[in-house]
Amino acid sequence: MSSHSRRLLTSLALVATAALALTACAVSGTPAADEGATESSDAYPVTIEHVFGETEITEKPERIVTIGWYAQDVAAALGVVPVGVEDFSWGTVDTYLPWFADKVDELGGELPEVLSLTDSGDYDYEQILALDPDVILAVHSGIDEKTYDRLAEIAPTVAYADKVWSSEREDLTLKVGRILGQEEETQALLDESDAAIAAAAADHPEFAGVVFTYGWFLPEAQTSADLYLQRDPRVRLTEELGFVSSPQVVGAADSTEDFTFAVSLEELADVESQFHIGWGNSPEDVTRTVENPLVSRWAPIANGSYYFFLDNSTLSWATTAPSVLSIPATIDEIADELASGLKTN
Repeated sequence: MSSHSRRLLTSLALVATAALALTACAVSGTPAADEGATESSDAYPVTIEHVFGETEITEKPERIVTIGWYAQDVAAALGVVPVGVEDFSWGTVDTYLPWFADKVDELGGELPEVLSLTDSGDYDYEQILALDPDVILAVHSGIDEKTYDRLAEIAPTVAYADKVWSSEREDLTLKVGRILGQEEETQALLDESDAAIAAAAADHPEFAGVVFTYGWFLPEAQTSADLYLQRDPRVRLTEELGFVSSPQVVGAADSTEDFTFAVSLEELADVESQFHIGWGNSPEDVTRTVENPLVSRWAPIANGSYYFFLDNSTLSWATTAPSVLSIPATIDEIADELASGLKTN
């Protein structure tokens, strides 16, 4: 995996490399006829509040650039192909998330241009300017105020509501729907996703009430385990399948504004968990983690009740940023994979 891809997954600061002709998005802003999309004539102007202030959008955007995750899925689900998106290359994923690429194909559009980084690690603002966006959506991202200010000079930009990478799926989806003037269609997409999750949970009644944790693999020489908090989307999705977050995970939310917290390996045994979910870049990452002398004695690992997203990085992305496109496409497989690692006795 490239150093760029590692940055995507460890710091959650998605960036990209590559480009496509601007004509690739000729269908941008056009709702697909078979989606039954409608636009309210009185939807604009709309003002969206976010962490850096508020942004007014005076008319329906036709050329959208998405920064970070999630917004590109919602836009495509509503029949709008962005003109610029992040690069999601990692493992088995080649540039575009498969459910997004499938939706673009269904819409009869062409895949959007991929955003690039400069040598200094910033977005290529000249590239974004050349894309001539009507709006820049960074609703689920990690941009700082300096980056926001630069983007806002190019086009109206909507940042995340409060904390980086931690907005609720419902809020994110409805916000994008409001920006596109399609709130009713957006709610219908959410209802479909919720129904898919509920069906997967019903197919796996063994998940109900099982106390779980979700974390990273253990890097070389690290003496603490990183566990995701409930504000992280992958934890919330797991809870929707019927699992229950560890009390220690719930309690740790007040001690940090981050989406993870670190537990000393010497104190890991005190973290209640019947099932541990993790992700790793390689089989070696998983082996190093579960064979660590302290980790191996932790209840879920000692009982063989764990699952690491590894060979199928498509599912890793699907749990990291579950959307109205990814959930219907992957939730059954996610549930089946988790079931394969769960030991209830």
